[in-house]
Amino acid sequence: MRTAVCLAALIALAVAGSAGARTDANGIPSYVDGYAKWPKLNAKPIRGGSPAHQGTKQVYASKRKTGTNYPLGTIVVKTATPPGKQWLSLVATMRKIRGTTNGGWRWEEFTRSSPTARFTKIAFPESGCAACHMQAKASDYVFTRR
Repeated sequence: MRTAVCLAALIALAVAGSAGARTDANGIPSYVDGYAKWPKLNAKPIRGGSPAHQGTKQVYASKRKTGTNYPLGTIVVKTATPPGKQWLSLVATMRKIRGTTNGGWRWEEFTRSSPTARFTKIAFPESGCAACHMQAKASDYVFTRR
């Protein structure tokens, strides 16, 4: 009986752990499906930017702020097109989960080198994203405001 319970727990953990790793045909995490229909945080395209995010950007949020903070479960998606191009080269995500570190936010970024290439997750430590976003702590770690 104890073995069956342990086995069931291990299977449940394995399934839960892999759920966030699912991607669509382009290599983008499935948790951002439909992001272009979410409320846009920027009134007009954001041009230029930091060395981390070049090009023209759009930012979307799955949920609206409640007061000064986003609710748990919020996903923020930033997309970028390379300078002078019309195709997406970057999809950066923020997911607000339980926890107090970095306001509960987790970051991931996916890039591609051409309009036909598959997106791949960049090998950049999440702590690098957190260090930069710490500058926006007063606005719940999100730089873009309407």
